[in-house]
Amino acid sequence: MIPLFACKLSLRPPSHAAPAAVRRLLACAVTTALVMSLSPPVVAQSPPVAPSAPVAAPATPDATTLDTVEVVGQRRPLSRFPGAVTVVDAVASREGQRQVNLSEALQRVPGVTALDRGNYAQDLQVQSRGFGARSTFGIRGIRLVVDGIPASAADGQGQASNFPLGSLDRIQVLRGPLALQYGNAAGGAIVAYSDLDPGDDGAEAEAWGGSHESARVSVRADGGSDDDAWRGRVQGAHFRTGGERPHSAAERSQANAIVEWAPRAGDRVRAVANVLHQPETQDPLGLTRAQLAVDPRGTASVAALFDTRKRIDNRQAGLRWQRGLGEGAAWLGGYGIQRDVVQFLSIPVAAQAAPGSSGGVIDLGRRSSGIDAGRRWSGARGALAVGVEAGWLDEARRGYENFVGSQLGVRGALRRDEDNRIRNREVYVVADRRFGESWTVVGAARHAQLDFASRDRYVAPGNRDDSGTLDFSETAVSLGASRAFAGGEAFAGIGRGFETPTVTELAYRPDGVGGFNGDLQAAEVLSSELGLRWRWRDADTTVTLYRIDGDGEIVPAVSSGGRASFANAGRTRREGIEASVAGALSTQWRYALSANAIRARFLDSYAFRVAAGGPPETRVVEAGNRIPGIPRADAFAEIAWRNSADRLRLALESRVSASIAVDDRNTDATSGYARFALRGEWRPAAAARWRAFARIDNLFDRKHVGSVIVNDGNGRYFEPGGGRSLTLGVAIDSRAR
Repeated sequence: MIPLFACKLSLRPPSHAAPAAVRRLLACAVTTALVMSLSPPVVAQSPPVAPSAPVAAPATPDATTLDTVEVVGQRRPLSRFPGAVTVVDAVASREGQRQVNLSEALQRVPGVTALDRGNYAQDLQVQSRGFGARSTFGIRGIRLVVDGIPASAADGQGQASNFPLGSLDRIQVLRGPLALQYGNAAGGAIVAYSDLDPGDDGAEAEAWGGSHESARVSVRADGGSDDDAWRGRVQGAHFRTGGERPHSAAERSQANAIVEWAPRAGDRVRAVANVLHQPETQDPLGLTRAQLAVDPRGTASVAALFDTRKRIDNRQAGLRWQRGLGEGAAWLGGYGIQRDVVQFLSIPVAAQAAPGSSGGVIDLGRRSSGIDAGRRWSGARGALAVGVEAGWLDEARRGYENFVGSQLGVRGALRRDEDNRIRNREVYVVADRRFGESWTVVGAARHAQLDFASRDRYVAPGNRDDSGTLDFSETAVSLGASRAFAGGEAFAGIGRGFETPTVTELAYRPDGVGGFNGDLQAAEVLSSELGLRWRWRDADTTVTLYRIDGDGEIVPAVSSGGRASFANAGRTRREGIEASVAGALSTQWRYALSANAIRARFLDSYAFRVAAGGPPETRVVEAGNRIPGIPRADAFAEIAWRNSADRLRLALESRVSASIAVDDRNTDATSGYARFALRGEWRPAAAARWRAFARIDNLFDRKHVGSVIVNDGNGRYFEPGGGRSLTLGVAIDSRAR
């Protein structure tokens, strides 16, 4: 499919120097493995790589042949793409950053809120214009793609931990109606890509240590054949932390490898492999309001009592062939993903006595694979692309008691055994057209057929057969237009999309009766935006107004005893404004500012029945209530300075957030906060190959809530944010600067 990311390709003749290039890459890979002590990756059995969304490229202004094709956006904001898109390059995502969490790169993107839980067992909470704010773990409602392989599963649930930040060259963030053409659960799209540019040969290594016994080591090597018909990159990193809160230690190892081959002019074959190993990550859980008042950076006592923790192993591989850039372009790709998770929860022993209980230990194995193929026809003023995708997800889910006798936090008797399956088939068409010298129009449609099936293999007295099936047939459409003017452009878009339930959301009924939640339906959204982009005196500025109307949004009904159940709400509305400006005050001073204000609320009241450890009760969410998990406003600002010799660089960052409601009934909310970070970098000479860097996060040690667990049935809504921390590091790069 046509990738959303900017696709850069140089046409090269075939090479006979491939063996030497391969030897160099293998040597780099061995070095990486020795440094990292990683387990060897397991290659998925199905054909590897991944679909990217079919966003069409704006037509070229004339028939001139260019050596670079930017499919969406340029490396600067003025993209002639009729939608809100932001590109975060390698400098912004890595310079002076710890390179541990995707939130480091996303904090400067308007309209996107990345909440760092300080809890590596639950991953980040990322939202785009409010999409994804309700996720209790992982990322929901946003399409994730890393080097062509989806980090979002077929049911829409995604993870940010497998983004190899040290390997990526750019992260493109698409918001608004045109993101909907990605299909299911695509309120936004985050697409990361590694460029294998000629002349970038060499190796680099980086290491840092910091507060709370935190440290990270990474190595990376790039190479290719003499004529660049073969190019490759290997990168590995190991991170560990003792955790700021008690019982929050974590360790993560990651390796990433990319090889690209141009067998002849016009053809390109790219292979990608990635492995993530995250053993025994401790989970400090959330805090109640009372616990937060006593110790704003504390840990729930039950976390240590049950030794709450998670282990993650993720392996994936992909292969993609592409021919041509313009007329007659075609592509074929496939991918395979293997993900295994074991998680120990803090479910009280008494709560597991019920016959329908699933226990307190989750043992989950997921096997995903997919293929995509398509073709594109281009002319001087427009293009048409058609394509198909197919995806398979097979999940084996087991549940065990989290005790044996009087010993807690250990795997006990089996309480759940089920196999879940998703089959996905999609077909899409994308067209773009340029009218005159000013107007560009992009339209897209995608039809998806998703089949969910769950087979219950654990049937016992009092625990009925909870098997079930549910099928969805949905269509997403979008249309955008832009008009260029002197120094900038205006754009507008509208689109209709959908979001099906995830496997987890289908697992329990909200009335307390165990079983497949066959009443859940797909949510529908109607999204529109109107924006301006312009450049004035070296300042790039974007302002966008948006409105998103939802119907049947999937909302958490109750989360208690380790069990979350879901229901469909009525109508919802999100409306807001996002803006960004970045530029230079002088040759030594630069600045960046992004901000978002949003009003997100329920338009209809709705009610649901719950039976969580007591008599059934009906709970009502009133019309006009705030949608939880979404700050009313948030902003990022940065001012950066470098000396005239470019040996010393300093920057002050600021992150501001307004209050966040914690549940649908708006019974509580966080307080707003402002926190600052200071970073610096020093080189012995402007062109030196090594550098030292330092970073202080939460400079004034502000106590704040980093994120919330929406609708938590135990009232443990609040996840404390990190306090002041120091990071010191050094890096060396064999390439000339």
